[in-house]
Parts: sequence; structure tokens; C-alpha cells
Amino acid sequence: MRVRIALAALACGLATGCAMPLALQQQTFENVQLLAASDIPQMALGEFSLAKGLPAGMDKSLGIRADSVTPPAGLTFSGYLKQTLEAELTGAGKLNPSAPVVISGELTRSHVQTSGSNSSGELGARFHVTRNGTAAFDKELVVTEEWPSSFFGVEAIPAAMNHYNGFYPKLVTKLLQDPDFRAAVR
Repeated sequence: MRVRIALAALACGLATGCAMPLALQQQTFENVQLLAASDIPQMALGEFSLAKGLPAGMDKSLGIRADSVTPPAGLTFSGYLKQTLEAELTGAGKLNPSAPVVISGELTRSHVQTSGSNSSGELGARFHVTRNGTAAFDKELVVTEEWPSSFFGVEAIPAAMNHYNGFYPKLVTKLLQDPDFRAAVR
């Protein structure tokens, strides 16, 4: 998938103002192992949306220099986070739409900076867990990362897209490893 993103970003880099949609997330070995090796029960997924007060465009597009990244067709970035969590839960056999434990979330941060010799980015969400309709967990989790960058957009843009795409499973990992989350779902 990284090669496909790099080639598409290269083509976009040669054009002006190109929008590059992300591919649907697949399950990751690390998160499926975390779920399978734990006593985390089956869970359902609730609503995922943009946090109140944030600009609506933040859920639809992310600018990377003159280009932009968009969620897969029909999704928002908050929906993409839900789809990522759904892929991980499904891969571990832990997704059950009628489970009493329900995870929902609000996208709170989504940013990539690619100027200079270093790039950085962050993705954050406030996750909510209810058990039988009662609130059990409410916490914002954020992943941040820095990586070497290039002055040339043809190199910096695909690298930024790859890192941004990787933030989603990393944020799910952070959720699954959070001791408060683990206590809330048991």
C-alpha cells in the first residue's frame, strides 16, 4: 500500500492541488494480537464524529503542502477512525453489534506539518465507553510523531501521507493499551 500511496502522491506532486484519498484500513498484527491475548470482551461500536467546536473541514480533508489527503469515499476522518477500530475488532473476533460494551469517539486533533527538514503530525480522539448504557470511560488519547523530511514535495508529501495513515492504527493501539480503558471494558 505504501508504494501505491507514494506513486499517487508523486503524480499529485506533479499536478497542482491534488486530493489523495486514503485506502480503507486493514487489521494490524499488533492490534489483533493485543485484543486476542487479553481478556477484553466483545464490543460494539457507537457513533464517531468530529468534536464539537472544530471546523467541519477538519473531518473531510487534511492539507499537506499544496496537496490534500481525504478519507476513503463515503467516510469522514472520524468515520475512518471507526473503520480502523472495526477492522481490528473484526480481526480478533471481538466485534459484536449487540455487546453491552460500546465504544464511541470524537476526533479532536488531525494535523501534519511538512516544512523544513523535519515533519510532524498528530491524531487525537476522545473515546467514550458505555457498559449497559452507563458511562465507564471518557478520555482523550493522542499520538504524535516526528520524522525527517525533504525540501522536495515529491518526497515529503508521500512520507507525510504514509505517516498520517499510520496514525490511525497507532491511536487504536494506544486505546487498547490504556489501563483505564482496559479496566472499563472488563
